[in-house]
Amino acid sequence: MSALQRLSARLHGIWKIRKDTLIIFCGILLTCAVASLYVFQPLVLSSIELKLYDTLLKLRSAGNPSGHIVIVDIDEKSLAQYGQWPWPRYRISQLLEKLREMGAASVGVDILFTEPDRSSLQNIQREIRSDFHCAISLSGIPPHYLDNDALLAGTLKEGPFVLGYQFVFGDRIEKRTRLHPVDLLFKREQGVSDSENGLFKPSSVDGLFQPLSEATPASGFINIKPDHDGIIRRVPLIMEYEGRFYPQLSLAVLLSVAGMDQLVLSVGQAGAESLSLGGLEIPLEDKGSFLIPFRGPRGTYRHLSAADILNGTIGNREIDGRIVFVGATAPGLFDIRATPTDPSMAGVEVHANIIDSILQGDFLLRPKAAVFYEFIALLFFGLLSALLFAHCKAVVNLTFLLLSALTAVFLPVYLFRKGIYISPLYPALAYASNFSLLSFLDFWHGERLLKEKARLQLATQDAMLETIANITETRDSETGGHIRRTRSYVKALAEHIRNKHAYSETVNDAYIEQLFQSAPLHDLGKVGVPDHILLKPDKLTAEETEEIKKHTVYGKRVIDDAQAKLGDSSFLNLAGEMALYHHEYWDGRGYPTGLKGEEIPLSGRIMAIADVYDALISDRPYKKGFPHEKAVEIILAGRGSQFDPGLTDAFGEIHGTFKSIAEQFADAGIHESLRSKTPRE
Repeated sequence: MSALQRLSARLHGIWKIRKDTLIIFCGILLTCAVASLYVFQPLVLSSIELKLYDTLLKLRSAGNPSGHIVIVDIDEKSLAQYGQWPWPRYRISQLLEKLREMGAASVGVDILFTEPDRSSLQNIQREIRSDFHCAISLSGIPPHYLDNDALLAGTLKEGPFVLGYQFVFGDRIEKRTRLHPVDLLFKREQGVSDSENGLFKPSSVDGLFQPLSEATPASGFINIKPDHDGIIRRVPLIMEYEGRFYPQLSLAVLLSVAGMDQLVLSVGQAGAESLSLGGLEIPLEDKGSFLIPFRGPRGTYRHLSAADILNGTIGNREIDGRIVFVGATAPGLFDIRATPTDPSMAGVEVHANIIDSILQGDFLLRPKAAVFYEFIALLFFGLLSALLFAHCKAVVNLTFLLLSALTAVFLPVYLFRKGIYISPLYPALAYASNFSLLSFLDFWHGERLLKEKARLQLATQDAMLETIANITETRDSETGGHIRRTRSYVKALAEHIRNKHAYSETVNDAYIEQLFQSAPLHDLGKVGVPDHILLKPDKLTAEETEEIKKHTVYGKRVIDDAQAKLGDSSFLNLAGEMALYHHEYWDGRGYPTGLKGEEIPLSGRIMAIADVYDALISDRPYKKGFPHEKAVEIILAGRGSQFDPGLTDAFGEIHGTFKSIAEQFADAGIHESLRSKTPRE
């Protein structure tokens, strides 16, 4: 027995003795394993949890966009009309001036202007002088057209514009630029240090080109870091840099519209909890991050082409009083972000989703105690499943499994629609894991019991068949050894021919096992033959010969009666075939039906060789048993007349196996040459 088999048997024994205790122990152990996964958050499970969040977001009915936000696209149409990107900044100036004139409440520009515009005429003049050592004249051109940055700066001073910049984490960038901080008041929970605020703290800033940063009335950072799967779900609204606090671009635009520059940050033991803007409280996650409740895929908000704005084909009513975001959405401009609702959303649309959710007061909140709730639910469902499995029936367990599945689906959806996100992943994983493992253990235990029961049933069946056959044999000169020998001959011959083409479609493991079980019944019909015929030592008369031939029909009749009571059985089918056909001849001269060739069932043809061989080597009232070699010679001589040619050839190949079987189960009725080689008891 292998080590694995010994372990399986030991577990099976423990299971039988202390089943309930083992179930609860396994349930506790698996629940602890899931709890450890919850603590360490392996990448594969955290990825599943993020996908679960995305699914909940898509199922959430977030309402329609407010209508207060318009996106002005630098799209393919704009590039086709006004040339490739980046545009000279005088054209950006023209676009912003148009938006100011059309009555935009505030314009957030999601474009970085970190370096001077190289397309300014004075810069081109300078580069030509440096590169080609020649001068070009700019006389006659008004001075204010020579510097595109100056034109843009002049426009910025006049309007409600908010530019974007980017904070840097890591290597410090030394760059002089003006930023626009907010006045941030703190509301700290008791016990929280005055130095703690739980916000991101960048090392430097890749800011605006200084003349533009000095001219713009407001600015905000555009940092958006995706989760580890590359999808954007959250964004920090406030960062601390060199002791001052700076807003995200969308928040800066909102402050510009509201005319406010003061915010209140609530800080608890776990970090930043919420940001108050007037009477509106915005919930925050770790590091001051804001969960973005995306309204839908790209195109959810009103989009206008920058070309149409510049051409004057858009009426003022499309812009008047609205918040405008200007951004690049053309596919080649690389400002595409993956979000839960769309794998290719422009960055400017992300900003639109942020500000619209704040305007509508529609927030997503992951409670600070969510970890506690999820951990308690994990333990509860894990232990509950173990207790139910230990003490309840399968129907009850299945009912609770379905109820738990429904709870895991509908409760998170309901809470998410209320703006609360609590993950059902780990509680559901604990219940499902316990249910699966304990079901497997119970199934394994049941399978072991069934196998044991089947083994006992087969052993009982085999013993009963042999007993019935022995009862038959007691009326004849044959013995129980004949039964054991013939069934072993049949099995040996069938195993030898299983790989021969002529028999491979029929002969397989199941067929061989059924032959082995059925063989003892091949002479069952002898119980119907009178003793004075069956045991007659002299030659039988013609009438007596015909009477003894009927044992084949009698045996088939008895087996058919049993089969009618027990139902269809391949085992009994083969038993009936062997009982009826084992005296048929290949050339059709046999009895009782005179079938010939392959009309005779294969089981009958196999038994014919086995029965004749054993009859030849055994003593009978009317003859002495032949030696093995003589019996083989007689059977081979019957090839194509009495026996199936293919089976006869197969017998010739393994007749030594027949001899070994005869020696193994030899008794007093076997020829001396075989019996002498059997060890005495």
